[in-house]
Amino acid sequence: MKKLVYIILGVVGLISCSTQKGVSVKEKEITYESPDEEKLFQEIQKPIEFSTLKIKAITNIETDSQSQYPSVGVTLYIDKGKQIWANATLVLSLARASILPKGFKMYERVGKTYVDSDFEYVNNMLKVDFIDYQSIENLLIGKIFFPVNPDDFITSIQDNQYVLTSVNLIKAGSGKNLGSFSRKLTFDSDFNLRQIVVEDKSRNTYLQIDYTNYVNIENTILPENIKIFIKEKKETKISLDYNKFEFTKMDTPFEIPKGYTQRKIN
Repeated sequence: MKKLVYIILGVVGLISCSTQKGVSVKEKEITYESPDEEKLFQEIQKPIEFSTLKIKAITNIETDSQSQYPSVGVTLYIDKGKQIWANATLVLSLARASILPKGFKMYERVGKTYVDSDFEYVNNMLKVDFIDYQSIENLLIGKIFFPVNPDDFITSIQDNQYVLTSVNLIKAGSGKNLGSFSRKLTFDSDFNLRQIVVEDKSRNTYLQIDYTNYVNIENTILPENIKIFIKEKKETKISLDYNKFEFTKMDTPFEIPKGYTQRKIN
C-alpha cells in the first residue's frame, strides 16, 4: 500500500477568464424502499459532460511520519479524455505533472527528481489492473474509477443514500501480487458519488475516498471536497479542496528540467 500512497500523493499532491463558484446541490428525499437497479447503474456510470475544465484547489497531506505537510496551492486542468495537467505552488512552483492516455510524467523542484511511467508499470506495482488515464480523471471529478458490474453488488437504501456492497471480490494482479478486493460505494439521492471503500483484508489494506459539497456549475455537477484515507502499516490522509472552476482552455507547458534525476516508483 505504500506504493499506492506514493501514486496518490504524486497525482493528488501535484494536482494539489471568468472564475465561477458553484451553486450548492441540495439532496432530495428517496421516497421508495428499494432502488430501481437498472436506473441506478445507468445513472452512476453516466459521464460528466464538459470539454475543458480548469480548477483552483488547495491540498493537504497528513502521514504517520509527519503530522501535516504545508498546504499547497494547485492549478488543475483537464482536457477531457486527452490530458490532465497540474502545477503545485507554495509561493513558488514546486512541482508539475502531465497525465496522458499513454502514461504520465511529473517532476518536483525541491529534490530535482522526475517520474516517467506508463500505466502497466503502475498497475503491476499496485497489484491491480484498472488504473489508466480515465480512472484518474474520474477520481478527480467524482465518478467511479473502476469497473462496476451489477451482478457483483447488492444494492440497498440506507440513510437516504444508495449503497452498493460487493458480493464478489475483484481479483487483480497475478502470482504473489494477486489481490482480492471488496468494494462499497455510496451515492446520494441525485446519484452523485459520496464514498468509495476498497479493502483487501488478507493484506490488511484499506482505501476510503469521500466526496462532499457537490455544486452545480453551468449544469455540470462537481464535488468541491475530496478526502482520501489510506491504511496499511501506516496511515495517510489527503484532502483536495476545489475553490474555483472555469470551463476554458489554457496552455499546459511541460518539460522536465535538465539535470533532474529519474525516480523509480518502488
